[in-house]
Amino acid sequence: MVASVLASLAGLALGASVALWVAGPPLAGPGVAALEVEARPVPLDRADPSRERVGRLRYLGGLELRSPDRRFGGISAILWEEPCARLLAVTDTGAWMILEPDETAAAGGEDAAPGRLSGIRAAWLAPILGTDGRPPASKSEADAEALARAGGETFVAFEQDHRLQRHSAVSACDPSSLATPAHRVDRPALMRGWPENGGAEAVARAGDRLLILSEEAAAGPGLRAGLLWHPETGAEQPRAHRPPAGHAATGMDEIPGGGGHLLLFRRFTPLEGVSAIVARVRPAADGRGDAPLEVEELARLAPPLAVDNLEGIAVRRAGDRVIVYLASDNNFNPLQRTLLLKFELLP
Repeated sequence: MVASVLASLAGLALGASVALWVAGPPLAGPGVAALEVEARPVPLDRADPSRERVGRLRYLGGLELRSPDRRFGGISAILWEEPCARLLAVTDTGAWMILEPDETAAAGGEDAAPGRLSGIRAAWLAPILGTDGRPPASKSEADAEALARAGGETFVAFEQDHRLQRHSAVSACDPSSLATPAHRVDRPALMRGWPENGGAEAVARAGDRLLILSEEAAAGPGLRAGLLWHPETGAEQPRAHRPPAGHAATGMDEIPGGGGHLLLFRRFTPLEGVSAIVARVRPAADGRGDAPLEVEELARLAPPLAVDNLEGIAVRRAGDRVIVYLASDNNFNPLQRTLLLKFELLP
C-alpha cells in the first residue's frame, strides 16, 4: 500500500514537473494588480499542535497561502517594512509581491507578547521592471532570488543572468511604486562564473555594503563563496561560509540594532524530504576578513514541523524582541506549499 502511494505521488510530481517544464511558470503580467490570497493556519508541529518552540525560536503562528491567480507562488525573498507593517517579496518568475499580514495584537503596549500571525489582509503583484521599463521576457531573465535594502535603494539579485538591479522608490507601503523601473544594473566580478542555478541566493545589508552569499559556488573544501560589495565604489572582497552538512543558503537578513545576520539554509533529499536551518552568521571572531564567516545554528525545522522549500527570511524588532518571518517557494508545484511562518527569536 505504502509503495503504491509513493509511486502515485512520484508520478504526480513528475507529471507536474514535466508540465511546468513544457509550459513554463507564469510570468507576472503588466501593471500592479491586487491579489486574492487564501490563508489557512498551520501548527508548528502537526504531531503535537500545542508545541510552540523549536531551538531558539518561539512560534507565533503560520499560514499556508493559496490564490486562484496562477501567477501566485515562487516566493524567493522577503523584507519587512515597518512603516506599513507589510512584507515586500520577490518571486523567481520576475515579480514583486506585497503581503499585508493580519497579526492579532496583544494588550500591554511595546512590552506585550508579539501578536500572532492569523491571516493576510491584502496582497499585490507586479512585474519587476528592468532599466528599459519592461518586465523580464523569459524565466532565465526573471529568476529573482534575493532582496536587500541599503542606502535608500532596493536591490534585487538574480541568478542565471547573475546581476543586481537597483530600484530607488519601490515600497510595500505604496503598491503603485512597484511599477518603478530599475535605474541601474550591477554585475560584480566575483559573481561571474557562479553556477547558473546556484548564484546570489542570500543578500543583506552589512554596514555601507552588501553581503552576498552563493548557494552553490565553491570557495574551498566544504566552503561556499560570497563577497562584500560596496554599491557606491564597486569594491569587492571575497567572503566564504561553511553551511551545515547537506544544506545550502537560501536567504538572509540583518538583525536590526546589531547582532549580525540571520541566515536561512535548506536541504532536500528524496528519502527525508525538505528541512531548513535558521542560523546566526557573523564575521570571524579573530577579525580576519579572509576567514570564513561563523555560522551558529539556532533552530532546525524538519517534518513533522511546518517546513517546505523555505527561501525567504525577514527580521524586525518589536520593542526589545526580535521577530522572524520565513516564507517558502512552492515552485508552482501542486505537491509543494507556500508557507508564511512567524517566530520570536528568544534570548
